[in-house]
Amino acid sequence: MYEEYYEKVREECLIRNRSAHTAETYIKNIERFMKWTGNKPMEELTLQDARNFILEKRRSGIKPSTCNFYNASLRFLYVHVLHIPWDQETVPRMKLDVKLPEVLSLRDIEKLIDTAAEVRNKAIIALLYSSGIRVGELVRLRPEDIYMSTMQVYIPKSKNHSDRWTLLSQRALDLLVEYWRSYPVKRDYLFVSLDEPHRPLNVNGTEIVIRTIGKEAGIPCHPHMLRHSFASHLVEQGVPLPYIQSMLGHKSAASTDVYIHVSNKTVLGIKSPLDHPEKQKKKRGRKSRKKDGGSNEQ
Repeated sequence: MYEEYYEKVREECLIRNRSAHTAETYIKNIERFMKWTGNKPMEELTLQDARNFILEKRRSGIKPSTCNFYNASLRFLYVHVLHIPWDQETVPRMKLDVKLPEVLSLRDIEKLIDTAAEVRNKAIIALLYSSGIRVGELVRLRPEDIYMSTMQVYIPKSKNHSDRWTLLSQRALDLLVEYWRSYPVKRDYLFVSLDEPHRPLNVNGTEIVIRTIGKEAGIPCHPHMLRHSFASHLVEQGVPLPYIQSMLGHKSAASTDVYIHVSNKTVLGIKSPLDHPEKQKKKRGRKSRKKDGGSNEQ
């Protein structure tokens, strides 16, 4: 019924160099919206339709970030496909609650690796943590993206349409080599299905694997927690934030700054001003004067 409009969404995404994944996500959101309208003709859509749809989603308990994604999808449809002017006052984006990312301890990560039965899954956990890559980037890795000579991982065409380099740890490399030798099947992608060696893993499947291993280990975990842990632990090691930003592939420094808030302040050597050395010196000085005064009276 709406296929010509959906094809136009794909075309408008393509001309703007937005990914095919983005286009299909927009279309899924638009399909939900059109079903909600009772399959109203697109030419009859109004801004009030979009507003009421998003309001209903929020009232049903949908998170503000998800509501904003619906907003972006509908705005793209209205502006670039239907050429209906968009009014931010009528259909505003929602203010988001700032929630600090959850991180794991190194002990937790070691336990996850030990709990994984398949060496492939051990290598996945080790690489996600030690390189800080997104799960979507991991499933697209090819064998030639692992540079053993320089101990780096090459990430082509990342989320922000840019290539980048990140770290390759010796532990992760050892597990990758073990995985490769235990599964010597010629393939285009580094991580593939154990049942179908020519089919690369997908994001959803990998997320399920990590969550399942976390449940077995008694550690609630999802792939992005490993990325958060990578960044937080580098901050604690004193690695400059611009380097961490580069390895994570963040466009904005503000996206990286959040890891300052979740890092262990004791490890960073930060003390409360109440425990400032000058205060401790004054305290010790008062004790010394009191002791001297007491001995004079005797």
